[in-house]
Amino acid sequence: MLFRIGASLACANQLDLRGEIDSLKTAGVDFLHIDIMDGEYVNNYCFGLQLFDYLKEIELIEIEIHLMVYSPYNKIEYFNGKHFDRISFHIEACKNPIQTLSKIKSLNKKSGIAINAATHENSIYYLYDFADYILIMAVEAGFSGQDFIDSIVEKVRNIRQELKKRKMEKDIYIDGHIDENTIPILCEAGANVFIGGTAGLFKGNSSYAENITKLRNSCNF
Repeated sequence: MLFRIGASLACANQLDLRGEIDSLKTAGVDFLHIDIMDGEYVNNYCFGLQLFDYLKEIELIEIEIHLMVYSPYNKIEYFNGKHFDRISFHIEACKNPIQTLSKIKSLNKKSGIAINAATHENSIYYLYDFADYILIMAVEAGFSGQDFIDSIVEKVRNIRQELKKRKMEKDIYIDGHIDENTIPILCEAGANVFIGGTAGLFKGNSSYAENITKLRNSCNF
């Protein structure tokens, strides 16, 4: 499994997104993570469809969409023709996850199933045959700057063990309070893709390149 670092665009300077994206690309980030929030599943709003029209102008950067919305099945079609590589959505907000995963794949994109920090991992075991990857929240979905929830480490370990039992190699993404202290324990538990936010990537006076290097060097994956 590849160790990868993504950048949460919600944590970037919203007044200069083009400049921020260029800086993140130059710094060596592997992909952009774009949150879509509806103000209902989470008590926040984030990014609209017009952003993806702008992103068509930006080459050589992977884009992952993280849907934090109710009834994601009904929203997938809005992204048809937009510039992105994969979509994840929350099991807690979806009544028909198998159909939703299939709908994403019908767009020739990769599909992911996401779970909030409080959700038991057993709730998604039956979806492993349908999802390309799993995204686990290490904080409560909706807002940046939260403390890491320690109990999710065991959740990661259980999911990776279940995947190994089934001889499946799938990426496990972690979103929330990713820094040089949390990455090592999450790597050991079985995670391999990390969404950088205010805790480790968009912080302090260090450059994005310096912060990404710290994050990469924090785990011998």
